[in-house]
This record gives sequence, C-alpha cells and structure tokens, in this order.
Amino acid sequence: MKTTDGGYVVSKCRAFLLFIAFVGSLIAVGLLVYFLADRPAASSVTNGASTASPSTSGSSKAEVISSNKNVRLPRAVLPIRYDVRLFPVLEKGNFSILGHVSIDVHCKMETDRIVLHSADIVVDPKSVVVMEHGKTMKTLMVASDGIHYDTEMEFLVIRLCPKHKDKLSKGTNYTLSMSFVGHLTDQLRGLYRSTYKEDDIEKYMAVSQMEPTDARRAFPCFDEPNMKAIFSVTLGRHRHMTALSNMPLINTTQMEGTEEFYWDHFAPSVPMSTYLVAFIVANFTQVAADVGNANWKFNIYARPSARNQAQYASEIGPKIQAFFEDYFQIPFPLPKQDMIAIPDFAAGAMENWGLITYRETALLYDEKKSSVSNKERVCEVIAHELAHQWFGNLVTMDWWTDLWLNEGFASYAEYLGSEHVEPGLKWLQQFVTRDLQDVMSLDALESSHPISVVVHHPNEINEIFDRISYGKGATIIRMLAAFLGEKTFRQGLSNYLKSRQYGNAVQDDLWDALTKQAKVNKVAIPTGVKQIMDTWTLKMGFPVVTVTREYDNNTVLISQERFLMQRSNASSQDKTVYLWWVPLTYTADFQTIGSTWLSDGQTSKKHELSIPIDKSQWLIFNVDQMGYYRINYDAQNWQLIGQQLMTNHSAISVINRAQIMDDAFNLAEAGQLDYMTTLNLTRYLEHESDYVPWDSALSGMGSISSMMSRTSGYGLLKKHFRTIITPLYNKLGFDQKMGEDILMTKLRANAVSWACSMGNKDCISRVVSSYAQWMADPENVDIISPNVKGPVTCAAIREGDEAEWEFALNRYMSSNVASEQAVLLASMSCSEKPWILAKMLEMSLNSTSGIRKQDAARVISQVAYNSLGRYMAFNFIRDKWDELRKVFPTTFSSMSGIIKAVAASFNTDLELKELMQFRDERSASLGGAERAMQQSIDRAKNNLNWMRQNYHKVVDWLQRVY
Repeated sequence: MKTTDGGYVVSKCRAFLLFIAFVGSLIAVGLLVYFLADRPAASSVTNGASTASPSTSGSSKAEVISSNKNVRLPRAVLPIRYDVRLFPVLEKGNFSILGHVSIDVHCKMETDRIVLHSADIVVDPKSVVVMEHGKTMKTLMVASDGIHYDTEMEFLVIRLCPKHKDKLSKGTNYTLSMSFVGHLTDQLRGLYRSTYKEDDIEKYMAVSQMEPTDARRAFPCFDEPNMKAIFSVTLGRHRHMTALSNMPLINTTQMEGTEEFYWDHFAPSVPMSTYLVAFIVANFTQVAADVGNANWKFNIYARPSARNQAQYASEIGPKIQAFFEDYFQIPFPLPKQDMIAIPDFAAGAMENWGLITYRETALLYDEKKSSVSNKERVCEVIAHELAHQWFGNLVTMDWWTDLWLNEGFASYAEYLGSEHVEPGLKWLQQFVTRDLQDVMSLDALESSHPISVVVHHPNEINEIFDRISYGKGATIIRMLAAFLGEKTFRQGLSNYLKSRQYGNAVQDDLWDALTKQAKVNKVAIPTGVKQIMDTWTLKMGFPVVTVTREYDNNTVLISQERFLMQRSNASSQDKTVYLWWVPLTYTADFQTIGSTWLSDGQTSKKHELSIPIDKSQWLIFNVDQMGYYRINYDAQNWQLIGQQLMTNHSAISVINRAQIMDDAFNLAEAGQLDYMTTLNLTRYLEHESDYVPWDSALSGMGSISSMMSRTSGYGLLKKHFRTIITPLYNKLGFDQKMGEDILMTKLRANAVSWACSMGNKDCISRVVSSYAQWMADPENVDIISPNVKGPVTCAAIREGDEAEWEFALNRYMSSNVASEQAVLLASMSCSEKPWILAKMLEMSLNSTSGIRKQDAARVISQVAYNSLGRYMAFNFIRDKWDELRKVFPTTFSSMSGIIKAVAASFNTDLELKELMQFRDERSASLGGAERAMQQSIDRAKNNLNWMRQNYHKVVDWLQRVY
C-alpha cells in the first residue's frame, strides 16, 4: 500500500514486522483487531493498597463539583523513571501506535498489584514483566488473569500471582515493563495524527496533547500531576522525517531489518508530570533563533511552506524566555526550547517542557496577510506558554483543584512578557478588557464556580479549563501584586519557585511565601495573604462596592455585596457568606491616591477620605481597576463623573474610563443603576479616541444590541449607536496611516465593523467597493489591509449574495496562512442568507469539506452568534448531538463552547423552555459540558429578565433622544 506521507511505501504487514523487530514476537494481528473492536467490560479496582484522597489545597477547603467518586490512583507504588519507546505508524488505513514502556517504581506500602492509567490502549498480556531490584534482578509472576482494565476509571490493574504469594515489598524498587498497541486517531488528544498538504500532496504527522488526562492514551502511565518522574524517550520514524521530544536528541540508530526507519533516542528529562510529555514525528522545517549568550537553544518548527511565517516567533520567543529568567530569578533549566505549529490542534497551545505545541494561528505570522490582532495573538500565547515553563512546569499544582495556580499565573505573566517585547500594544491597559471585565460576565452568574475547585473525573477536570481558572486567576494575582507591591510580589514568587522546584504545590504554599516576604519588606496589609486570598479563591463571584458620599463632611459610606446579574431561589439557599477582603483605592485627580480595606466580616463601613476633595468634584474608586470588584456610586457622583467625561474626559485615566463604561452597563443590566445614567454616559464617546475605553463600551453596546436585534426598537438603537460611532469612524478613516499608534489600527477595525453593521452608508459603500476589487484581483494583497480584512469581508458578505460568500470560501481553501483562514472562516458566518448558513453548519461535520476538525466547533458557534443563525444552530446541535459528541474532542470543551454560543442571546420564554428541555433530554450525555449548559440556562434567564425589566426603559430613552 502506498501512502502520501514522505513518498515512501510500507505495507500493513511490513509495519507489524517492524514492530516485532523491537518488542519481539508479542503482537499478533488479532491484538490489533481486538484493539479496534469494542473493548469488553472490565473489572474495577478493589482492595489492594488503599486509594489516596483527593488533594484539598492544604488546609483550605475548595468547592466540590459533580461526582464524589474517587478516581485517584493508589499511592502504594510511585514512578521514578520511564523508558518510553513509541513508533507511530503514519500509514493511511493503518494509523496505529506500537509501543513499549518500562517504568521504574518505588513501593511505598506492601501490595499485590500495580495500578496505573491506560485508555484506548491494548497491552499484550504476555509482555507484562515485574522485576524486583536487588543484588540480582528477580522476576515476579503476574497472575494468568492478572491484567484488568477499568474503562470507567481508566485504570490498568496488574495483579501478581497469588499462587506464588508474590507481593511488592515496602521500600523496594521494581521495574514494570510491557508492550502495547494503540490507534493513531484524529481526535486531537493523546498521541494523534494531524493531516496537512504540501504541494497538493496529503501528508501526515504524529503529535501529542496530554493535558489534562490523555498521556494515558499514548502509553500506560501514572497520569497524575504529582506523580513526577524522569522520562527517557525513543521515537521511531521514517528516514525523511524528524522526531522531537522534550529533551535534545542524543543519538539515532537504524531499525533492525530496514534502511527506511530509524530510532531517535532523546536525553533523559528532568522530573516532570506526565501531562507535559511531548512527542512529534513530522516532516517539518526548522528555524533556529538567535539567542545571543543564552545557555539554551531556541527553535521554531513549521510546515515547509509556512517557514517564512515563523520569523516573528523566532524573534520574540528568546527575548520573552530571557525576560522570565530575569523576572523569576531562575535560569531556564533545559538545554533547548522548541516551539512547533500544528495544523490540527484543539487548544491554542500547550506548554510541554522544552517542546511547546501551538495552533498555527498562535505561532505563525505573515507580515503581508496577518493583522495586528494576529501578531498580538502570537505574542500573548508565546508569552503565556513560556511563563508556564516556571509556573506550571518547574513547580506544578499538586492536583487539578489548583489548576488556576498554573493557568491564572501564566495568564497574568503573559502580559508582562508581552509588554517587554511589544510595548506599543499597551498590554497592561488592555488587561482590564481582555481578562478582568471579560471574566466578570461569567462570574456574575449563580452557576459560576470558585477558582479552587475539587475535581475528580476527567470530565470535571476538563470543565475547569475555563475563563474562571484563566481570567479570574490572572485578575486576582494582578490585584495581589498591586497591594503587596511589585518588589515584594516578585521576590515572594521567586522564593516560592525555588523552594518547590521540580515538585508540586498547593495554593497555600504560594500564600505562605508571599506572607513571609511581606513581613520581611514590612508591607502593611490588614491580615495574612492566605486570609485575604482565600476569600477570592474559595468563593465564587465578586462584590459590587457601593460608595455613597456625604458631601458636607468628606466621608463615604462603603458597602459590599455579591454582584449577580439575577438572583433566584438558589441564591437564598446558598449558605456561603459572600464577603471579601477588598483592597480599596480612590482618587479625585489621579495625583493623590487614598486607600482602605473592607474585611470579610464587614458589609459596610464609614470612611473619612484621606485626600482633599471638593463636594462639586467627582470621586473615583478602584484606581486603574486593580481590584476585582464593581463600583456603584450615589446619583450625584455619577452625574459629576458624566460631566467630567463630557467636558474633558482625559482628566480620568484611560483604564478608569473603561471601568466606568463596563460598570455602568453591567450595573444597569443587573438593575442596580438606571439605564438613563448609563446611556447618557455613552454620549461622551463621541470625543473618545483611546482603544481600551472603546473596547469596554462596545462590549456593553453589543450586549444591548444582541437583546434588541429582533425587536421593533432596534432601529432606534442602531441610530443611537451610529451617532456614537460615526465620529470615530470619520476620524480614523478607512485606510491605515503611516506611523500610527498600533492600538489605533485595532480601533479602526472596530470602528469599521460597527459603522457598517449600524448602517453607516459611507462604510458600507467602501466595504462593498473594496471587496469587489479583491474579487476581481484575488492575488493582490494590497487592496484590503489585513487589519480590516475581517470587518470588510464580514460586511461585504452580509450585504452581498452567494458570489461573495463563495469567493471567501475559495480564498479560505487556497490560503496557506492560518490567520487569514481564521478571518475568512469567521466572516463567512456573517451572511444573512439562511441557505448559506445551513451549508456552513453541514460543512462543519463533513470531513471532506475543507474545514478542519479543530475549527468545526468555531464554525457552529459563529453561525450561532449571527442573529439569523442562532436558532438554526440550535436546531442543528439538537438534531446532530450524537454525531457532534463523536466528532469533537472533549478535552478542550468544544461542546461547552457551542452550547454557550447557541444560547448566548436567547431571551424569550420559548427559547428558555426549549433550552431546558434540551438539557433534560441530554443530561446523561453532557459530560464535560454540564456546567456550560447550566451557565447558558442562567444567561437565558438573565436575558429574559432583561427584556422584561429593561427593554421598554431603553426604548423610552431612545424615543426621547431621537
């Protein structure tokens, strides 16, 4: 059989002969048939060593979600070292993994069995050997029926022979070895295959994605983060291909009996968790980066035809890694860092130690075809993954309960690393809209969850890879850095990492290190870091702080309560005391800053302001929005703020202008501020020209627009928004200006998008004309700037017909630039032709349509965000639910994203009823999407409540103004 990968021919029989060459005659054809067939029911783990209890973050108690079933491995046997040998067979019709693993283990307590993880793998029972270390190696007998799979727990149980009374002795080391076979699927998890084309020839590569619980799909292992070990890796490959792993290549040997295949042997790793192990076998091109005097090498790998798109990553990657070495005061511990762009990849990127894997859109940048936003995306993802090399890899959370220690910190540190290499993007300003304000919308739901969550089953672990762990985690770390001070925060982090390096930690370990450093530096905080931060990590939600001024005596009444978009009976039944340690700052001129605290035992207090302020002067709390809370004021102070914005908005900081917009829209939506105040504040935007305040305002405007898009009042709303956006559109113009601020380039894209969607005639005319020119001259990259290609293509397709959509589809199919493909794919869903949207939905599940599996969920979501397509998408997922569950990987919550997108704008009784009915009908098969479904129902209830309470108020205001 001839394959199209690397131009070599290998038959199914030859592939198995090669496998036999390295593991002996242990795999027969029947074993592969057995693997490909449905696996029989398996026995579960019983008795033997006692099962370990899940981590509960030291002395802190985190919320327990979903099942209480304990799926942790027993702690009787712990791994020391793995020797993993894998040969991914990249042959069409016989994609498989042929493997062998030897694991050195240490016995902590006497037991007659070894329990480890394995999923979608078949072990050859005859190959399983347990050797006792000693003066001589002693082989222990495995019971004839001693190999058991527990498919629900994803356990492989190896039981020693009771007839020989063999047991593992406490304090003794052993080696467990076995051979196995797996299927090299396209499911984007474990060790899987990715498909791409070079010169119109279909090619295959093998790539791994282990986090959180899929290393067990590549090789049997102890697949828990606190079971760290050393890994020695050997990968089989064709002679024209390259193999990569976490560590450098040390030597290559020829496979026995063939000149076509080789073994690549890699250096032993440092101690690390299984989820960080990485394997690549591909025919890719290497781009070596200039690292100056660094003690490590830095390489970028990509498809040969995308080599020129790797230049930007090779320039900023080493700079960011060197920055973090200085920031953490710890050298990068490995001799090399590789980063590789994968054509099919479920996540944005994965921080595998020394071999970071990326979606192509997150690593590759084309100067002519990629936008500023694409460059921004590449920069932030590289910085995020490199931050993980210390915070996550060097020191790893003890269990997934503290996932936020990894992801929250990396999500914060990415801004520091990005600011270092791209200061023009003003990352520290953008933080408030990209993370803080974004996550507040989710955390204001009753179905949110604490940052620190006790999880058990892999489905539950997958659920918490969400905006709470990432965005809220980053936000509270930023707040912590602010009240401790940069010097104390940074030194405390360094102490924490040095004391726990190559080990594991819980959040209390970090709090302890920071508390100690705060004492050394004599930082004045009202209590310990743990006491403060536990209120933010162990409780869901955040407070709204209401400030009521007493204008005659320079005092304020400050109160806190949990901010919710809507309160139901569930809130009254929740026994949690929702009070926080709240660090408060305030100013009346942005020159003098006052501060105070609310404690977790205070609902309110009076505070005498420590800054001079006249009663006719505005007062702003939460300076530069460093704290994770909303601020509401008395009516007079809101009026004073509004007056200042209208007369000289620059007197208020850029970040606080963004905060004012975001707080006002959300307080009004929750019924805590009248919409007249909020909508009056939007009038100042006619004078605003900074990106971040506009970003906040457009988010709030978008929420109202989505609620009203199918109502009779939408015409007036469009007129109001058109009035607001037109001055910005006119000021920035349609075309990019030489030497302009990079955030102005981003703002122009927003201005064009909103001006066209709100009916600005000049915008629509320019868009239609530009797109027609591009259709007439498709290869001319200068007709439409990549920075406005998204909004231009979207508007042109919305205003056009099938020809405009087909052109975008053809460009998508022919483009070699992933970022351009992503823009085109999103824009194609802007069509207002129902048959076109239906075609897109059908294409998402058609493996021959040209839409990659990694993008299929996004296609459905984009159609759902179209007001015409939302119900089409809902009908589609209801009709195709079982098929969707088979197509999409569960690891990165594709189904969760689809559900949230489909229900995002549901705001009628019927839509809510049908959504709840869908939940009830599919409750047994929701899996990792269960929390997303409940959050979507909560949003639909909030939306329905908004329509009942606020729709007519907004329309009344619009009618008075227009």
